[in-house]
Amino acid sequence: MSTQHDIGISTGAYPGSSLAAALMRIAELAPAVEVLSLGPHSLLEPVNFRAVELSDLSLSVHGPYAHAEIGHRSALRHRAAMDLHRRHLSVAAELGATVYVVHPDLRRRSVRWDGKVASVLESSFEEFLVLQDEMGVSIVVENLPWSRFSHFTAPGDLDLRGLGLALDVGHATLTSTLAEWLAHPDTTLRHLHLHDNLGEGHLGGDTHLPLGDGIVDPAHAIVKAREAGASIVLEHGSEDAVVSSLNYLHARGLLYPDGTAGGARP
Repeated sequence: MSTQHDIGISTGAYPGSSLAAALMRIAELAPAVEVLSLGPHSLLEPVNFRAVELSDLSLSVHGPYAHAEIGHRSALRHRAAMDLHRRHLSVAAELGATVYVVHPDLRRRSVRWDGKVASVLESSFEEFLVLQDEMGVSIVVENLPWSRFSHFTAPGDLDLRGLGLALDVGHATLTSTLAEWLAHPDTTLRHLHLHDNLGEGHLGGDTHLPLGDGIVDPAHAIVKAREAGASIVLEHGSEDAVVSSLNYLHARGLLYPDGTAGGARP
């Protein structure tokens, strides 16, 4: 398969494989990888560090989720989460990653908007900005899918304190904010996650379906990302879904900036 396109693949598509095996498969499909650095694919594991070091793929890293922790009211839990990110970010920088993705918060139970949590999150972003300068890796914050469970689902929810945005089109579709994100003057788009779903309120929610299997239209987001020089990553749970999305993008002339080069095949 040709890899002459600009869209990467998350290692989340290979949950049952070693990172080394996942990288080999991704190299057959795409020029870039986003390592989901947790569990068996954690970059803190020496064997995984070596596998990425030996890879020729361009690299972005999705930090460990640490859901709710970087905005936690407990200073101890907040500090532990920031220290965990620092460790993963340091390894990402050593491996030459260009982007490091952070989830701001995602609660297990529905909660009201909490100004204290928002303040702690914004203070965390200030810390990340210092780390960005120190490590030389662009740190981006990802919008999340449920307003009742996160403090960052729409433009203006939080001040990113100079960090860039990782716009997840599937999440934005679930919150009906995709057009708003793309049009908002304060959006600093640095990274794009692509996947599909059936929309807000539908059973299953954030399903990470192949593109074309739901209601997400990624075309405008892809154009905007390329105009901004942002990196683009397919975020799925299986290789079959990845290949299906690549074929969808190729059929619509979206795999390449000029829409002319060859596409994916099963």
